[in-house]
Amino acid sequence: MEQPTDEFSYEVECTSCDITYTDKSNSTKTIKHTTGKWEYKFDQKISFELKLSIKTSLASQQTINAYILKNKETVYGNTGYNHADITYNTQNAKGTISFGSYRNSEPGNGGNNNGGGTPTSSACGARTKSGGSCKRMVVGGGRCWQHK
Repeated sequence: MEQPTDEFSYEVECTSCDITYTDKSNSTKTIKHTTGKWEYKFDQKISFELKLSIKTSLASQQTINAYILKNKETVYGNTGYNHADITYNTQNAKGTISFGSYRNSEPGNGGNNNGGGTPTSSACGARTKSGGSCKRMVVGGGRCWQHK
């Protein structure tokens, strides 16, 4: 009896960002100025490394939610700022991820991103049961109490 094929997909949520990804033919594609939720589903069995790269195009809109899913469950991804690079090897179930950090673009901060050591806050961003992302604010970044 043949085993069911795992279904992989990408999911990105952002406001005005450029998305570069590996498609089902293992080619690199880029979509410019994406806004809202974007998804790409692989409709066939794949055996190569998945690559997803996102870059925001507006300084005022920096948050990126980027995920790689297997059978509609997140296997890799998170919430970050400015840029995100995710790779996931479908053969050994290992991946890498890197995100940029929040940049304060308000005038008068003297170019100091952290205001002389003041902790920054960010949304938890963990995937919720309803498929959205957790909006709880966390001082210093990371996950909220429920998603640690």
